[in-house]
Amino acid sequence: MSLQECLASRKDCSGKGQPLTMADIKDICKATLQAAPSYSLFVVLPDGPDYKGGIYEYDKSDFILISDKEKTNFTMELYPELVWKESIELKDLIRIGITWQYLSLKVESLKLGVSQRARAPKRYEKIINEITNNNYTFLYSVAVRERDRGALVEDTLNPLEMQMEEGTILLNTPTCYKDRAIYENKYEGIPLDKAIFNQVEEKSPNHTSLYEISQLLWACQGENDHATHGNRDALEKNGYGRVHASGCAGYSVYPIVIVDKLAELQKGAYFYNPVGFSALNRWIQVKDKITYDHFLYKYSSEDLKTKIEREFDVSISNYTILLCIDRQKPCSGFMHRKLMNTTYWAEIEAGMALAGLQLQANGLGLQWQKKIIPNPDQSNYKALFNLDSAENAINRMASNLANLPKNEKLSLKGNLTPAVLFFLE
Repeated sequence: MSLQECLASRKDCSGKGQPLTMADIKDICKATLQAAPSYSLFVVLPDGPDYKGGIYEYDKSDFILISDKEKTNFTMELYPELVWKESIELKDLIRIGITWQYLSLKVESLKLGVSQRARAPKRYEKIINEITNNNYTFLYSVAVRERDRGALVEDTLNPLEMQMEEGTILLNTPTCYKDRAIYENKYEGIPLDKAIFNQVEEKSPNHTSLYEISQLLWACQGENDHATHGNRDALEKNGYGRVHASGCAGYSVYPIVIVDKLAELQKGAYFYNPVGFSALNRWIQVKDKITYDHFLYKYSSEDLKTKIEREFDVSISNYTILLCIDRQKPCSGFMHRKLMNTTYWAEIEAGMALAGLQLQANGLGLQWQKKIIPNPDQSNYKALFNLDSAENAINRMASNLANLPKNEKLSLKGNLTPAVLFFLE
């Protein structure tokens, strides 16, 4: 499967687990570890056709059995290396999120599913730390299982007819959806393994159009549901949603695009709206043209590029994508807070969104860099990125959607915290 097909059809799954061959497991681990090759993975397996069930450590190419005291009922469980010190740094949480997204997409390409739950596997953690005499911590439970969700279904309702308001920039349709290609099995795209292991350079990127921004933002935080028509209950029941997982569908990541010089965008700062005007009715009609419903909204005309470059000692080309998080957003319901650990989820989700940017940029043949924000709660960042204006614009836009979701997936619960800068070389 292509990277874009995997993104478009990624869903959390709850099917049963069936053992894979060791060759398939190594293939999954190899692709997953590419996100952070200097670290290792801990893998929990059932009894398989050519291996013994237990807890293993995977380091680049080899599996080392740590303990056979615990096995899994799923196809496999996988946990990236994470050492608890006085606290967990943002860069390590981002790394965990990137690794999870690489895992999720690789598993999707094998016609399997992933279940990512906000529960810590304390038994595994205790066994591993006792045997290795280390201080590993595993924040959440991540299981590979059989896929039990249906294929992506096209929205066949008559699209809403919309007019563009001032400050709104309609983005291009993701390439896998263009001309209904993904529904008619005509979309080829970039093979997932090429995007993971290689920089794909089929043509020179066009830095002067909205095309690459549209594709990058969709792969980062876009929606992949085309059939629930704004019904969030159906969305969560059937496993649709964003191109990456989110704690109880909280969706805590907010991409912001800071533009210096692009032919179709004025200088300033824009936030990305992945649910569009129609709040999950995925197609709209604008000036007699039917298009995918996602857009940018300009919230500031201020020239931010020079100040950002000076603050973080970076050199930005025409634009940069800033990933912000709302730490109060994930698992925000009372029952969710009671049953699940919400600490650090937003940061990990930012890592998953960053993985989409990285892989899509690879697929587009773009050279890129990322900068994890040091001390993300630093007070001056509010003014540096003009986040007060962004928060006001996001919440104002959320109240004006055509099919406002009852649980307000676009609006903020807390304040925006900057997490990652992503920019092209």
